[in-house]
Amino acid sequence: MAQRIPAAELLDALQNSDRQIALLDLRSPLERSNGHIAVSAGLPLHDVEQHIADLVPLTSTPIVLASRPELDERGAELLQRLGYRDVSVLADGLDGWKSAGGRIYTGTNVRSKTLGEWIEHTFSTPTVDGETVDAWRAAGEDVVFLDSRTPAEYRHHHIPGGHNTGGGAEIAYRAAQVIKNPDTKVVINCQGRTRGIVGAQSLINTGIANPVFSLHNGTPAWEQSGRPLEFGTGSELPAPDTVAPDLKDWARRTLDSAGARVIDIAEAQRYLDDTASVTYLLDVRSPGEFAEGHFSAAVSAPGGQLIQATDDYVAVHKSRLVLADTADFVRAANTVQWLRHLHDGPLTVVAVTADADLVRPNRLTIPTPAVRTVSAAELPTLDSARLVDLRSSTRYAAGHLPGSVHARREHLADIVAAADGAPVVLIGDADYVAEHLVEGLDGDVRVLAGGIEAVADALTDADPRHAGEIVDRTGPPDFGPERAAWYEAYFAWELNLLTESEGDPFFDFAAVAGS
Repeated sequence: MAQRIPAAELLDALQNSDRQIALLDLRSPLERSNGHIAVSAGLPLHDVEQHIADLVPLTSTPIVLASRPELDERGAELLQRLGYRDVSVLADGLDGWKSAGGRIYTGTNVRSKTLGEWIEHTFSTPTVDGETVDAWRAAGEDVVFLDSRTPAEYRHHHIPGGHNTGGGAEIAYRAAQVIKNPDTKVVINCQGRTRGIVGAQSLINTGIANPVFSLHNGTPAWEQSGRPLEFGTGSELPAPDTVAPDLKDWARRTLDSAGARVIDIAEAQRYLDDTASVTYLLDVRSPGEFAEGHFSAAVSAPGGQLIQATDDYVAVHKSRLVLADTADFVRAANTVQWLRHLHDGPLTVVAVTADADLVRPNRLTIPTPAVRTVSAAELPTLDSARLVDLRSSTRYAAGHLPGSVHARREHLADIVAAADGAPVVLIGDADYVAEHLVEGLDGDVRVLAGGIEAVADALTDADPRHAGEIVDRTGPPDFGPERAAWYEAYFAWELNLLTESEGDPFFDFAAVAGS
């Protein structure tokens, strides 16, 4: 049985100690969204081996599990087996947290989204609705839409004529290419509220002469008002060839005022070499730039998404964050000015260079277990084989092997038992190593060699099957009447966040920035 930590002790450590602690919730995203500790990071048990080394890179870091006691016990056993030396379970789980005075929140990325509401309230960020935009255009005024969502979200659907900036922190970096007139009205839209508000206020903070607004309730409100959407590539803004001197100056001033030092490669490497303290190296550039070349120790964390979903990237409280960016530091500054309100550890920035690398010598390495595999060529010869797809439900829906079933770790024992001796083939991909889930399964369990990529020509999106409820997604339906109802409830939740979190020290953003 794992050691217990009383909730009062955990609360005191998080609020009053400089001790680094990783607070993890092992439930599925759907279950977690029904009530969780806002300062925990979600890492479903299904994904532990896939992501734990990025979230908690040092095995000496104290880890506290805070979800369901029976799940936490199983997770503690797994983490200890992987090599983590200080794993505790929150005594009495979430009930214990509440009894000690801690609060429980529904939804996802709650602190990030509350920060967006706090920004609008604190800075009186201008907002505009679709009807007003129509009136501007009817009067002949020039209006530019800048989309603060990810490129994938933009391509799924976007406002006609809107520009794909690549995400929130990219807006100030790329906007000058389409804003030529100081009288042009600039509207920042997202898929709800947070990224539109943060993107608009970030652009305003650079000192731009133009009037800047967030689009009230984003593309959902635009769509629900009967206004059209476009789909596909649209207008994608490239990275600029040069950055204006005044924008570079703004970036340096912003970093200075936030207390975020610019460090060199040698200092960044010293932090990564430190075995007593966790340092995250987060590359805030676009995913495309990251793919073209990055520090070996870096994780891709585009600045806008890092603010929108900080708890997806950072699990260790009081850890040091080193943001990697191009030498102008515009995106790092756009990120730091808000990240300092969310993270309670030191922030620094480093310039990406092709002439040197940063490595993490002490990062946990989880070897791929040696298990029985089956090749794509052998797969048709397996009699009555059960094909089990372990990837995300989104990837499964986009393309899967005919006859396969989407499942998660918690389903596997029952699937193997029901197979009654027939082969069960686990399917992963380049991002999901299925071999980790074989241990402990009693039956003929194999893994598809090369993952889903090995059978890419045979995939279909027809006849999806699921071993249980889809629990790895919490967002709205793609389109249709249920989407409108989902967003109505979502906006009511989001607009209540400031009231709900009032008095909670973890939501005192000004105090966090001063810590």
